[in-house]
Amino acid sequence: MAKKSFDHITNSWLYRASKVVGDAVIISALFLLFCLPVVTIGASVSALYYTVYRKYYKKYDNISKDFIRAFKENLKNGIIVHLVYLIYSAIVGFNIYVAFNGWGNIRLPDWYILLSFLPLLPIIFTLPFVYALMARFKNTIRGTVKNSFTLCMMNFPKFILIWIIVILAIAISVGFPPSALVIPAIATYLCQFITEKAFSRAMDVESARENNDEAKTASSEENDSAENSDEDDPDEEISDEENDMENTDD
Repeated sequence: MAKKSFDHITNSWLYRASKVVGDAVIISALFLLFCLPVVTIGASVSALYYTVYRKYYKKYDNISKDFIRAFKENLKNGIIVHLVYLIYSAIVGFNIYVAFNGWGNIRLPDWYILLSFLPLLPIIFTLPFVYALMARFKNTIRGTVKNSFTLCMMNFPKFILIWIIVILAIAISVGFPPSALVIPAIATYLCQFITEKAFSRAMDVESARENNDEAKTASSEENDSAENSDEDDPDEEISDEENDMENTDD
């Protein structure tokens, strides 16, 4: 009876819902904790993505181990990438500030205000996939940023939804701080509907390209073999003709 009662509890929708919320709280709390040094935010974002992917897509239940493992693996690259984006964003932000407010007694022309927003484009068109790629694939920093840009181009304008989700998540967390205990995991889960489809599509394209290259290589080898065979045939004919002539002379 006790076992049946326990099974009834664990199979109830209330238990499943509370477990989902509890897992989201643990993941989000780990993310916030490992973001505290600030410079580790990039590695923490990658670990957040990896943990959510493993938990909700692969159905693994090692939240703490997965998070810490991913954090360690992406710590170096995560710090570098985060610092690059942070410094670049600070420069762009200062440029926009100067465009609106000037520099001392110097006032810039109105057209420069629009021009000051152009340096935001590299951030807009690379950042959405950077940390997701770091979490899912091993690559150099340059290769990761390049692939992120490619994925943004392949999924334009869908990737803008990632920005919308992230901005809304930050706004909700700032407006209602307790929500920060679940929002990071929820926002990441929603983003993965876009990123994972993009990854799958990109891998299909790459696989098709490799198959085409292999087919072309095989076809080229067959053509070369055929040409070599054709080149050998005239020699045999000439040899046969010479033998015939010798027989005639005799």
